[in-house]
Amino acid sequence: MKAELHCHSIYSTNKRVVVESIERPKDILKCAKRLGCECLAITDHDTIDGIKEAKMHAKKLGVLLIPGEEVTTMRGHVLALGIEEEIKPKLSVEETVDMIHKQGGIAIAAHPYDRRRGGVGDLSKKCDAIEVFNALSLERVSNWRAKKFALKNKKPMTAGSDAHCLAMLNHGITNIECESDIDDCLKAIKKSRTSVHGDYVPTTVVVDWIVQRLKYSYYYTTNYMKMNYGQPKRWVGTNLIKLVNKSPGNIDYVFRMLGYAALGCLTAYAIFRNAILESIFKF
Repeated sequence: MKAELHCHSIYSTNKRVVVESIERPKDILKCAKRLGCECLAITDHDTIDGIKEAKMHAKKLGVLLIPGEEVTTMRGHVLALGIEEEIKPKLSVEETVDMIHKQGGIAIAAHPYDRRRGGVGDLSKKCDAIEVFNALSLERVSNWRAKKFALKNKKPMTAGSDAHCLAMLNHGITNIECESDIDDCLKAIKKSRTSVHGDYVPTTVVVDWIVQRLKYSYYYTTNYMKMNYGQPKRWVGTNLIKLVNKSPGNIDYVFRMLGYAALGCLTAYAIFRNAILESIFKF
């Protein structure tokens, strides 16, 4: 069974840029179906509101919908799959995993070594499985470390697109040996009856998504800057964000150049940081 186990709908929000994903659950399901996905888990940040809407469409489309949530723990993010009630955020990893198990679900460490995006690191050992390929961990190193850790500790492995727009779907796929049934799917993951396949989300797609979410969050983010930033940071921030209103247009070339430059810096930093940690801890 071809499964997309990590994606976000409009119900995922953020503190500074309120819009995280720009897609409704219905559109995510339709796109997943078109791409050949037989199973989909919507994993919004600290909420299952998107699942309620998705359930109305999944059965008609013939897609197995796994109720999910990306839970913010005290140390990072954990995917809760197969739950029916929201898991409270800001608990320890151990408490979060315990609450997921009480609902009959499974816990997957999301992008565990991507600390920039909230990875739980070695505490992923507490989870039922580890996401060893995340299509948005563009610096690559964090995925390499996650797979190395999973193999060393004999943990089940999954992949996820971590999609925040339709163009990101289908980049991180988990093939699961199971029937078209949620319980059987979760059991198969726990028993390592999975194989992972993925390719990274193109930088241009990421940049376009960032511009879109900034446009949708424009007034909220501008007000946030005015209320929370001091000068000159406030002046710089409020003037830079105005540039997104010039998209689409020639400004998009500037955004993409900035995107490639940021990716280069991020990758160089990740490689350097990993080399230092490896020399210290020999992992």
